Amino acid sequence: MRGKRLNRLIQVISLLRGPGSWNARNLAEHFGTSRRNIYRDLAVLELAGVPYFFDPDFGEGGGYRIRPEWFFPPVGLTDQECLDLAVMTRVAEGRCIPLLDQVCEVRDKLLGTLPPKQQDLIRAAGELFEILNVGMAEHGHARKVMIVLQNALLTRRQINGTYYSPHEKRTVEVNLQPCRVFLCGQAWYLAAHDVEDDKTKLYRVARFKKIELTDQPIDIEPEFSLREMLGNAWTVYRGERDYHVEIEFDPEIAELVAETSWHHTQRLEWRDDGALIFRSTVSGLDEIKNWMMQWGPHARVLKPKELAQEIRGLAEAIVGVYAMDGTQRESMSLSD
Repeated sequence: MRGKRLNRLIQVISLLRGPGSWNARNLAEHFGTSRRNIYRDLAVLELAGVPYFFDPDFGEGGGYRIRPEWFFPPVGLTDQECLDLAVMTRVAEGRCIPLLDQVCEVRDKLLGTLPPKQQDLIRAAGELFEILNVGMAEHGHARKVMIVLQNALLTRRQINGTYYSPHEKRTVEVNLQPCRVFLCGQAWYLAAHDVEDDKTKLYRVARFKKIELTDQPIDIEPEFSLREMLGNAWTVYRGERDYHVEIEFDPEIAELVAETSWHHTQRLEWRDDGALIFRSTVSGLDEIKNWMMQWGPHARVLKPKELAQEIRGLAEAIVGVYAMDGTQRESMSLSD
């Protein structure tokens, strides 16, 4: 039996055990198939010993039901695991974290194997949790790229691709040996060894315009440490040297800052007046500089002086932009 039909059979069982009314007509519409195929599916279920029956009084026009005492042998999920599954599928349905398309299908397959109480728990939890937009980029195209990368990593083969480099403002051809795919912040990244440059670099998955699997094997050592590659980078881009950073947050936002683990090296010290001293060791200043700007006048750089100077320069530039009138801004734009 082909996998597609088996999946449909499992989903039919899940639907017939649920609260909705399902007959041959709306089952065929739901699965995009013919009534004849649905009747064949029901015949297979009967041969498998699934105790379904047609209830003429269940819903408009009647519907098929499965006797409530019957269910697949349970897979042994706890109630908490059911809740976690419900939340994860809400994340997938909301497309907040891309490349989780199959999670909903996993849930539907598992539903048919669970006792009625846990089925109801998953359905109820799915209606109680909402996942709003978390600001991730559109990754529709990235799913195709991810499938190629998954195959490359599992079969240890190189890839060729066309990649848009925002720094060079153009697309470049790359020959890569993939090392790791990871999600950080609001984007998926690929850590890969560039065959031409003989260096391990980071690539943003959504920026690949084309990608293909080659027959060339990966010939670098399989041992790879993402933490070692990233070092003490604030997020993903590692600078040339480490800096010991010390920032003072005023009492107004100190607790808000302390709620989050921003970096694996961070250390917090509370002052008697409610202020917070944030200490960390970071590789490079560009990423932490951008993070600092969101706190505005509520944060002050104590160390290093290079970071304080860069923040001061950005603040002065912002003041300059807002000090201009419309004519001045237009003139500056034209001169650029």
